Order: sequence, then C-alpha cells, then structure tokens
Amino acid sequence: MPRKQRSLNQVKEDISFRVLREKLPQEWVVHSYGADYGIDCVVELFDSINNEKKLAETLGENLFIQLKSSDCIEYITRKAYKRGNVAKGGLSEDKNDYVEIQVAKFKLDISDILTVQSMGIAIPVLLVLVDTNSEKAFFVCLNDYIDKVLIPEDPNYASKGSKIIYIPIANEILNQESALIALRAYGKRSKMYGVFSLFNYQLNEIRHMQDMSTISYNMFSKYDAGMIKNFVDIALRQDVWSGHKFWKPMEWSYNELLVVKEELNQGIENEDYQPSLIYCPSQVWHRLNNLSNMYEELVREWFLPTYLAMLTSYPSKNDSSEP
Repeated sequence: MPRKQRSLNQVKEDISFRVLREKLPQEWVVHSYGADYGIDCVVELFDSINNEKKLAETLGENLFIQLKSSDCIEYITRKAYKRGNVAKGGLSEDKNDYVEIQVAKFKLDISDILTVQSMGIAIPVLLVLVDTNSEKAFFVCLNDYIDKVLIPEDPNYASKGSKIIYIPIANEILNQESALIALRAYGKRSKMYGVFSLFNYQLNEIRHMQDMSTISYNMFSKYDAGMIKNFVDIALRQDVWSGHKFWKPMEWSYNELLVVKEELNQGIENEDYQPSLIYCPSQVWHRLNNLSNMYEELVREWFLPTYLAMLTSYPSKNDSSEP
C-alpha cells in the first residue's frame, strides 16, 4: 500500500496560513475552519490593555477570511476610470480621466463569490492572497468588490464559471499600525451597521416627538428632554466610538453627542427648550443618520481597485492615523 501523501496544494495552504499568522499582530487570534465552504478562517481582533503588552482583550470584532495562495501570481497595471456613483445607477465612466493601479490578478470560482454575496454586506469577507514566492499577503473586501466593481462591470457575472479579481498591491498586510487601519475598519463593520439602524430609529422618534410638541408644548417638554438624554446615553455606549479612529465623521458626531449630553446635564431653560428640540433632529441626529449614506458611498469603496479608492483609501505621508 502507498504511504500517506502530501500534495503541493496542501503545502501551499500551510504556507498561506503561516504567512497570514506572521503578518498579523501577535495578540490577534486566527480561528481556522474545518472543511472549506468558502470561509477558511476567522480573525478575531484583540488589543493590549497594559503597557507591557502581556495582556490583551477581545474587541468583539472579527474578519472572515477566504485564504488563497499561488506561486505564479500575475502582477499588472489596471486602469481605473473616473465614474459615477454605482450605488445610484449603472456604470458610467469617463475614459479621459483615470488612475493606474498596480494589482495582483486572481481567478476566483463563482461559487465562492456567490457564497460571499449571500452573506450580505454587514459581515466583512476578505479575500487574502498569499504569494508563496515572496511570502507577501494582499487583501480585498469581497463584499464591497462584488457590489462596487464586479456587478457594475459585469451584471451577468453569476452565469460565468469564474471571475478575475484585481487586488491592489497597496493592500499588503503588514504588522504596522498604519497598514492595519483597513483591517480594523472592516472589523468594526457589523458594529457600524448596528448603530446605523439605531440612529435611524432615534431620529424618527425625535421627529415624531417634535411633531407632537407643536400640539401640546407643556405636556411633552420634560418627556422630550428625558428621551433625548436617554438616546444620547445609548448612542455614547456603542462601541464604535472607542478604539482606533478610522473615519473623521465618526469623531465629529461623537463630539456633538458629548456637547448635547453636557447641555442636558446642565439643564435647559424654558426659553431654550424649543431651539434645543429643533437642533437635535435637524443637526446632531441628521448627521448621525447620514453616516450610513456616507458609509455606503465612500467607505465601502475604500481599498478597492477603483478611481475613488485611490483618492481616499491610503494614508498620506503626513498622516498615518487614518485613510
């Protein structure tokens, strides 16, 4: 009988897991799946909680990984044309305005793509491609790639057997804080969609309260202030504000909530009540609710091989804190 054998694909798979593990912070945990049903592993994000970095706690954030490897990756330059917002309509490109992006090509089975598409957009699934020769690892978010690149460029992609995925080589996974911004941002995605729903609910309730207050001012004034205070406390408890900053609008909204909280704690005089009631929904909660729109149009296009992504995704030389 033949002895147990080990294929080249198994060797490459082991290399890819080792490379991914080495590229991530040591406190992050890589949970490997068993049989391959489209997701190979889940990365759980942790942060150190003492200066000696001897203890870390989970952030409650996870990245789903589709891990691929190759020893013959083709690296090319891809033109990305300026285009209209594909979230609002079909693909419309300006062939006279483009950027050139260095990418790695990888052919992905449609079954893998459809599996990711069926998971929705709230759970980030990253395609991580490991070059087994150079032992470099590159990523692209498949959820976003499907909606922002694949479908606009090929609406009938599902009828194909496979599709070429273009992964920007600028998306190299490195254990450096500036290079981990993207992974941290994706890790917060499910939390982000949770607060988007919360802010929408709160805005609708404040608008309803505002409509009612025009009918009977005295009846609703104390109740209104109490409800807004409760909404502020609930909003500030959300974990999206803490940790590593990756998007300025979140910081601005957080600071606005702190201002509202301080004003409520100091008490609102009768003559200031109505202006305060108008200010909350028209300014603070309007911007909170608009975060979801900006997230869809801007953030979901970060780190893709697109024109807009090249302008907005990567830290400048003078700012290594966020895209």
